[in-house]
Amino acid sequence: MNLIWLISILFVCAIISLVLCAVARILFPKFRSGEHKPGVHRSDLQVGRREIKSIELPLVGGPAFMLAIAGTGIAAGYFFNFQREQWTLLLISLGAALGYTIVGFIDDWRKVYSNEGISERAKMSGVVLVSVAAAVLYFFLLPGSGQESYSPYKDFPILNALLCSNHTAQPVCPVVYGQIAYFGWLIFLMLMTGFIGSVTTLSVDFSDGLDGLAGGLVFSAALALGIVVTGILDPQHPNGIVLEVLALTCAGGILGYLPWNWPSSWAARRSTAKRRAKIIMGDSGALGLGGMLAMTAIFSRNELLLLMIGGAFVLEGASALLQSRVLTPFFRKNLQHLRFANSREFVPHTEFPLPFLATPLHCHFDLLGWDRRRLVYAAWALGACFAILGVVVSIVAYPWQRYLGRILVLILFVIIWSSGSWSKCYFVGKHPIENTRRSRLALFYGFPYKIMGLKLYHLVEVIEASDGVIETPAEEEALWQRISIFDARAMLGLYCYRAGYYPAALAQWSSIPDRNRVLRPEIERLLVEVDTRLALEKQETQPMRRDQITQQEPILSGNLSPADLPNPHEPIRNEEKIGDGRGDPWLPLAEDSENHRVTASLASEAQPILNNNNNSTLSARPGKEALPLGSLQPSSQRPNWLARLFRISPPN
Repeated sequence: MNLIWLISILFVCAIISLVLCAVARILFPKFRSGEHKPGVHRSDLQVGRREIKSIELPLVGGPAFMLAIAGTGIAAGYFFNFQREQWTLLLISLGAALGYTIVGFIDDWRKVYSNEGISERAKMSGVVLVSVAAAVLYFFLLPGSGQESYSPYKDFPILNALLCSNHTAQPVCPVVYGQIAYFGWLIFLMLMTGFIGSVTTLSVDFSDGLDGLAGGLVFSAALALGIVVTGILDPQHPNGIVLEVLALTCAGGILGYLPWNWPSSWAARRSTAKRRAKIIMGDSGALGLGGMLAMTAIFSRNELLLLMIGGAFVLEGASALLQSRVLTPFFRKNLQHLRFANSREFVPHTEFPLPFLATPLHCHFDLLGWDRRRLVYAAWALGACFAILGVVVSIVAYPWQRYLGRILVLILFVIIWSSGSWSKCYFVGKHPIENTRRSRLALFYGFPYKIMGLKLYHLVEVIEASDGVIETPAEEEALWQRISIFDARAMLGLYCYRAGYYPAALAQWSSIPDRNRVLRPEIERLLVEVDTRLALEKQETQPMRRDQITQQEPILSGNLSPADLPNPHEPIRNEEKIGDGRGDPWLPLAEDSENHRVTASLASEAQPILNNNNNSTLSARPGKEALPLGSLQPSSQRPNWLARLFRISPPN
């Protein structure tokens, strides 16, 4: 009967959270972040304050659902008639979660009114302080459970003498004041809680980069912890029902928040899709939810299981920590790029052999141009897989089953981690044109292979130049070789330049960030030449007006994630290839269902021709064979839902 009432708590908390989020949105519509984050891959962009505030959403989701969680938890305590020890555990857990929320709210407040959040050191110090305080209160106020060391820590060869005075085969070992183990377990509990609490909260904070991403992952993790805790709902474990209330209220609070932060395909600059999210949780919500997960796992003694249940958070946090704080500083001090050894220019970290294009992990796939809605759905599915495997490991009876589950979690972790190195490299290849024997050059990412008909690459865009611009065997050999996106853009621009498609060449080279382009001086010289030639063709050599030479303010400068800023990983848009859009000098061709842009040549070199059947054809250059426009359109075959989810093209 208690289980039914516990499930009811989840839905009650969800309804309260839903209502409070709506009220907070109405009462505080202007509580929006003013922090500016230009993005690490486009540090050359001008830094300025936000001018278009509509791209920001109110940072009110976190305080709203955390109040719902705290209120529902306290009401559940009265409903189930908690005893003194149960109330103590509940208040310690909710107090810690609210402490994390306060740290995040201070950060949000400064973003709104000071245009800059608190420092990383201050945020880290705050969450560590809250975690250590929760451990101390748990140890002294709940001696029945807080002053017991348990496996596997008490069984370690080195720690056993410090954590347990009387070694037995029992899974727990009580510690008594005056023994070394008493102080040893107190220090160990403080360190463990400080580490797990801070890492969990910050990992959830890292995951809160796309609408609905962190919310869906927290929901699956909290629900999984709730299922695991049901194993201790018995009279011998009176605190089990408290931990169950914590897990279910956490899941219910985020369930009521998700309708207000549902994922969509919206992006600040590259999409016309409608944004379905109305509010965001902010740091207050992310840190609070991470604290709820950490406290539930630690007090139920499932902190190691949290690594499996929250595997998605481990990936997000580990990617940010290793790449930004370990690999990048190490490469900056110790790595010598022989290609740029004779250059005096600064070598940006985007030229380093890092595992991801950007961190946290979801930013990597966002930069690749993945649809944000599908990206979030895929992350939810991944989080659900980790949660299911974690639950299975906790409930199976035989050790070999537990080891098999852990191996599966490790394999899944390795596959997702290695997907960064698989997809971060690009290559230039040939893309066949239907109904003709000719091919155009195209940009791909991935590996230039097929396994059992499954493509290990993804087509990014097809350029205007055909394979006829390749002149030497060395250039032919350079095709299908994995290179960086900057070298790929430089190569594509060179082929467009050689074929006479100057606007397309200008668009390709301009998409390379300035710091990376100056390391390629030949491309920089050609870029100036093309820019001058196009200016002459447009007859813009007359003196410029004063308002034309006045420096303009940036169009967008706000709290944008890295993928919201221009980056070379996206397909070149038609308006970038055809200049400023005045008149109709260029003839755009059709685009396929994956937004691969294909444009035509200069107006002086491309004229539409009507044949006897009144069908349009395009003559790319004088003396060249005319291609029918329909030959450039993709096949009408539509991939299935799984292929569309992971952007896998159907086999030819």
